[in-house]
Amino acid sequence: MNNLESNNDETVIRPVNMRGNDDVTVMQSTTNDDTVVEKKVEGRATNKPKESLKTGSVLQNRFVLKEVLGSGGMGTVYCATDLRRQEAQDHQPDVAIKVLNDEFRDDPELFIALQRETKKSQLLAHPNIVTVYDFDRDGSNVFMVMELLPGKPLSQFIREDCSSGIAFKDAWYIIKGLSLALAYAHAKGIIHSDFKPGNVFIGTDGTVKVLDFGIACVAGRSDLHKDETVFNARDLGALTPAYASLEMLQGKDPDPADDIYALACVCYEILCGKHPYAKLSAQKALEVKLEVPVIDGLDRRVRLALNHALALTREQRTATVSLFLDEIEPKPIWPKVLIAGIIVAALGVVGSYYYVFNEFELVDSEIIELTQEQTLVVKDFLELAQIHFEVGYLTSPSGSNALWAYRQALGIDPYNYEAQEGLKKIAGFMEQQAFELYGEGKYKASLAKVEEGLEAVPKHNALLELKDQVLKASLGSD
Repeated sequence: MNNLESNNDETVIRPVNMRGNDDVTVMQSTTNDDTVVEKKVEGRATNKPKESLKTGSVLQNRFVLKEVLGSGGMGTVYCATDLRRQEAQDHQPDVAIKVLNDEFRDDPELFIALQRETKKSQLLAHPNIVTVYDFDRDGSNVFMVMELLPGKPLSQFIREDCSSGIAFKDAWYIIKGLSLALAYAHAKGIIHSDFKPGNVFIGTDGTVKVLDFGIACVAGRSDLHKDETVFNARDLGALTPAYASLEMLQGKDPDPADDIYALACVCYEILCGKHPYAKLSAQKALEVKLEVPVIDGLDRRVRLALNHALALTREQRTATVSLFLDEIEPKPIWPKVLIAGIIVAALGVVGSYYYVFNEFELVDSEIIELTQEQTLVVKDFLELAQIHFEVGYLTSPSGSNALWAYRQALGIDPYNYEAQEGLKKIAGFMEQQAFELYGEGKYKASLAKVEEGLEAVPKHNALLELKDQVLKASLGSD
């Protein structure tokens, strides 16, 4: 067995010959989903003294390192206490510090590129993306400051909790969280390019978080067939061959479809405990005409959605994350508009449906001055709300839905027309669903939809009237 696929956690550093007589150093971790780093030295040695870090070391006179949480080819992650937060009596003064390896600090061009990409990742304010606070250096130590999460990497979760796979209904919250994170990043024009189980974190509370957008954006290429990230400092690139699309391996421009291929590989792994192509690269899988094994007991709809996203060529692959979610969702999200219209007509309340826009308490369209930062934050929340809307997450899950995002936008800009209209759209869809359920005699479910709609628009006349009808009907059926 290749030492990169063993269960030994020891890190091995050894010289190898990668390109003719060039001197190259490879840092290899012997755990499955860690990182392999390549750096071309080109006959020169770096003589910068390395500052050794250990428990108790302090970075920037602010971050006190407490313990090592993990390590790989890209760096070592510590739990650290932020003295500034501690001084402010923050209830959570601890953060995660990723101290990057020598390859990052020894290449000025690379340092600048990583700093730029970290700035991008700081714009990704999403519940399913790990928050990156800062990117800095202290002497020779280059480090990133991130939110501290209790839990485990998805790679560990797969090994320990679903080595034989888990049912789709149990995996859905993970698949959903991963998809929403990537969809949001894509909407911001950012491709992860190194999406894999090792770059996903599962919190103890079930929260799903995607990591390393900052580093993975500087994507490169490799023809290796392993599941470790290969990093070439000269090319400013990183990818993991087992999860990299064929186009990435061929050196083509990044595309959302690259992340969709990786997302499908990860979803497949969660559902059956194995990589769909046995961790071969897409190039090798195409050469040997490898087909994706069928997962026993998997719903046909889910299987077809995975196969579409796992297509080895971009032309045949699912184009967007929203489409992937639409295809893999086990049940249709929206009721048929025509059916809803018929039910509305049958109930004789068609007129009330059209008064929705007159029954939302809107503030006057006054002009208020927002700072540039506030304007960007509002724009982010509106984009996030639209993504949630497209995939059907109108009022749930908590803290990750369209209603929540629109409210966040209105909290900053109370007069924002788009956010106000978004709340009215949510109320309208809930009214449609409530009428359909009412017509089917499902009064309890209908009432729940009414309440969801009223949460968006509290004085929505049609919903209030329907609520009275449902309550009367439910009493009559007892």
